[in-house]
Amino acid sequence: MSAVAPTAERAPAERGVRALVRSVPQSAWPVAVFVILFLLGGLIRPALLSVDSLIGTATFAMILAVASFGQTFAVIQGAIDLSVPNTISFAGLSFLTWSGTIGPVAGFVAAVLSGVVIGVLNGLIVTKLGLTPIVTTIAMNGLLFGVVLLSFKNSELTEIPAFITAATANKVDILGIAVPAVLLLGLVLLVMLQLVLAYTGWGRSLFVVGSAADTARLAGLPVDRIRIVGFALSGALAALAGTVVVGFYGQALANMGDPYLLGSVAAVVVGGASIFGGRGSVVGTFGGALVLGQVATLVDVANLGANIQQLIYGAIVLVVVALYGRRSAA
Repeated sequence: MSAVAPTAERAPAERGVRALVRSVPQSAWPVAVFVILFLLGGLIRPALLSVDSLIGTATFAMILAVASFGQTFAVIQGAIDLSVPNTISFAGLSFLTWSGTIGPVAGFVAAVLSGVVIGVLNGLIVTKLGLTPIVTTIAMNGLLFGVVLLSFKNSELTEIPAFITAATANKVDILGIAVPAVLLLGLVLLVMLQLVLAYTGWGRSLFVVGSAADTARLAGLPVDRIRIVGFALSGALAALAGTVVVGFYGQALANMGDPYLLGSVAAVVVGGASIFGGRGSVVGTFGGALVLGQVATLVDVANLGANIQQLIYGAIVLVVVALYGRRSAA
C-alpha cells in the first residue's frame, strides 16, 4: 500500500504539469529559449547582457524572420520552399537593376512581383503536374541561380535607392534608444501576416489543407488554389527579403540568399511549426529567428565560424523534426 500511494498521488500532479505545459502557446517556447540563451551569453561575456546587444541580435533575427515568413506559409500547407535563397538574390539584383531604369519605387514593386511569379510557378508545378514541393523548389532554385549569373553584373549595381536604406538601415530614436528601421518594418509585417493567418478564410483553410488535404478537398475547399496562393505569398515575401537585405547591408551579391536556405527552414520549425503541415505562425517564426540569432551571437563570441553556425542550424532542424516525428507517431 505504501509503495502504491505515492505513485497515485504523483499521477494528478503529473497530469497538472502536462496540462500547464500544453496551455502555454507554442510560439512562447522559442522566446523562452531565446531568453535563456541571452542570459547564457551574458554569463560568458557580460558585455552581451546589454540593450545594444539585444537590439543587434533582434535586428539580425528580424532580417532572417522576413526571409522566413514566406517559408512559414509553405510549411503550414505541408510543403517546403527551397527556392527562397535564389528568389532573394534574383529579387535583390532585379530591384537595383530596375531602379536604374524605371525608378526605385517601380523597381521595388516589380522585384516583389517577380517573387509572386516565381511562387505561382512553383505552386502550379506542384498542384497541376504533381511534382513534390522539394523537387520543384530545388529545381526552381537552380534555375534562378543560372539566371542570376547570366543576367546581372554585380559590379555595376552599387547605387542603393535612398528609400530602401531609410526603411531598413536608418536608425529610429525610441525613448532614447537607436533602433534600426528594419525592426519596425518587420514588426508591422509580422502583425499583418499573423492577422491574415488567424482571421481570414484563406488563412484558416491553409491550416486545414496542411493537416488533411484530402479531407479539405472532400469538404469542397479549393485545395489547389489555396496552395498556389501559399507559394505565391512565399515567393513575394522572399523577394521582399531580397530588397531588405540589399537596403540593410548596402550591397547585392549573386549568393546573398545562400544563408537563408537552412536558416529560413530552421526559424520556422524552431518557431513551433510542424514540418508535416497544419501548424505554425509568423509570431513563432520570429521567435525561432531570435533563437537562431542568439546562437549566431554565441558562435561569433566563441570564434567558431560560419560553418559551425550552419552545422548547429542543421542539428537543430534534425532534432526538432525528429521530435515532431515521434509526436506524430504517438
